[in-house]
Amino acid sequence: MNSINRTLNILSYITASAAPVTPQVISNALNIPVSTVYRLLAILINWEFVTHAKQYGTYTVGAQSIKTQEKYYHHSLLMNSSQLELQALSKKTQETVAIITSNLCETICVDMIESSQALRCSFVIGRGNTLIKGASAKTLLAFRDEDYQSLVFETHKEQLPSPESITQLKNALMQIRLQGYGVSCSEIDEGVLGVSAPIFKGNDVIAVVSVMAPEFRSTHRVDEFISETCKAAHNMTKLINME
Repeated sequence: MNSINRTLNILSYITASAAPVTPQVISNALNIPVSTVYRLLAILINWEFVTHAKQYGTYTVGAQSIKTQEKYYHHSLLMNSSQLELQALSKKTQETVAIITSNLCETICVDMIESSQALRCSFVIGRGNTLIKGASAKTLLAFRDEDYQSLVFETHKEQLPSPESITQLKNALMQIRLQGYGVSCSEIDEGVLGVSAPIFKGNDVIAVVSVMAPEFRSTHRVDEFISETCKAAHNMTKLINME
């Protein structure tokens, strides 16, 4: 992994951390030498993407983070093109629906409409989740090229400890790509069914739209969820590529 990717990996890790972190914690988590972590932190601090936290020796997100959220929601092509379709999907399914994107390390939920019915779900707007488990993550990864997938496998090598685990994931990604959508159950949250379909800008996947529901009330609706989710993703893709 080159220095640019390492720098962004560190920034992503700090952004996703619930509490400030030390360079040693970053080094251990990302398998980057601690001397390199310090060097790259200095660059991020100079640009105010990262700052010193109040607890001695720890770091957290910098002032740049304050400037970004409103602009993303106001100007993002994805957000402007997806909201009406997401609302329609919510009404049709009566379940929790979300728009999820990703970086090399994690998925990021950027918009969500929660069901009026109870659902214990890890997805919250702005929160990250693993990039190698669940319908949303694997659908995002399935439509990336092999070089991108290899970088993700490298980033998650502790969670993919054997060649067999990588082969199993690759086979799952190939199946998702062939069928055009992903389905999972209990991979992120126990008892939660997820259905995801890709949203494209040109030939590039930029996000997925997902339906999430408790398995106990959803097993007879999987085909319906697949159909409605794929339809919503198709409509969002059309809107995005008309801009």
